[in-house]
Amino acid sequence: MEENILTESRIPAFKKIVFKTGLFVTISFALRFVAGLLINGLFALFDGVLSPTVLYILHLLISGICLQIAPSFIAAGMFGFFGNKCEKLKAVYKIPSRCVKAVGNFAAVYGMGQIANILTMLVTVIITKMADLNDSFNTVTDLQPPDMAAAWFLFFTLVVIAPVFEEFIFRGVLMDALKPYGNGFAIFVTGILFGLYHGNFSQLFYTAVIGIALGYIGNVTNSVFATTIIHAMFNSISGILLLLMTTPSVQDYVMSGSTEAIPDGDMIVIVFFGLFMVSAMVLILAGIVCAVMKIKQIRKYKVPAVWDEISNGKKVKMLLFAVPSVIAILLIIDTFAGFSDMLIEKFF
Repeated sequence: MEENILTESRIPAFKKIVFKTGLFVTISFALRFVAGLLINGLFALFDGVLSPTVLYILHLLISGICLQIAPSFIAAGMFGFFGNKCEKLKAVYKIPSRCVKAVGNFAAVYGMGQIANILTMLVTVIITKMADLNDSFNTVTDLQPPDMAAAWFLFFTLVVIAPVFEEFIFRGVLMDALKPYGNGFAIFVTGILFGLYHGNFSQLFYTAVIGIALGYIGNVTNSVFATTIIHAMFNSISGILLLLMTTPSVQDYVMSGSTEAIPDGDMIVIVFFGLFMVSAMVLILAGIVCAVMKIKQIRKYKVPAVWDEISNGKKVKMLLFAVPSVIAILLIIDTFAGFSDMLIEKFF
């Protein structure tokens, strides 16, 4: 009887958190629609007036504000991170005592992401033999920069803006809100939301896997400090590759497969590009080995439960069928299917 009373007393609080979580996801994906409108309007009004570099940087700014910065402030306000002298905000950014050890899990996290990435590509190849999914790959930001100035701005966005604000949202605010109702539940839900938040099929699975791995690290350290560093390290690999691919010498080398037409002064860039690609391949292989070793230790490092009165299955059902969550799911489906994008393109 006492256990049932405890269960019933905690359900209203859980429903309140579920409502807020669903509402936040709804607002976040609505902001993605706003970003699409603003970006398309920007190009419709200023294409040919402003330089490609300026347009690209404005594109990134709109995406960053709508998809990362604004949602971070909204989440902080909704879940009380600005109250009580910002004590929750300070706590989530504390440097953990095992920070170096936590960051040391980067290789394993990277490997887990690459395993999921490889599986996604294999599934995509199989499916696309029957249907073309390329039209469903909906990314708000085109990552191909027009020149080095735009490439450096993109690098800053990938390595600083995205890790700081995304880790605050998912491993900070949402993890903090859901942890009282089960560590494993919080890690799984925030990880899946992190994958969905990227808004395209090609990134969905590996970002969800990375989100779950980062969620475990965030749960153990009770901080987003280490996860932000790992996230930045992860994104820096893509950022460096994009910087290199933007240089004319690397573009010529990739297109021709020969160094004959490349000036001697630019050969250092080609050498660095080669070393970087070899290092990336070594990191992928080492990461996969580390990931397999970590996966074998899952039982040993099982996340302790916090709230056992209601099963995780029931918690997920309560989350999925809350009114804001239903709206959020419809917006997520729209994001992946690209219906709004087609509408926006016709409008402009």
